[in-house]
Amino acid sequence: MKNQPKLIRSCCEGVSFISDIKNALPNDELLKTISNVTKALSDPTRLKILYALMDYEICVGEMVNILELPQSHVSHQLKVLRKYEIVDFTKDKKMSFYYIKNDSVRELLKILLNDKREYHG
Repeated sequence: MKNQPKLIRSCCEGVSFISDIKNALPNDELLKTISNVTKALSDPTRLKILYALMDYEICVGEMVNILELPQSHVSHQLKVLRKYEIVDFTKDKKMSFYYIKNDSVRELLKILLNDKREYHG
């Protein structure tokens, strides 16, 4: 087990830190944003898309070849990721090139991948 931070105990029958805890909670708008990101990341296909986009801008056709899935399915998943403002695209002539626009999500993906690689060896 990695070094865990020393946690402060709060209890209704002893020392309570309710006001401190409430003040530390993210506001409802931020919680909704975080919830939306976790919803978007909850699908293995969307995760695979995001890992493919870590270092590349990729057009839909190329993503279809990478994932070996129908174009309609890939487009739908990209639409979900755009809805939650995780990816965006740039147009170049008739092609749309997708990229990760949310750097926090990129960092989260790196952390999750590194933790799993360390765990599974």
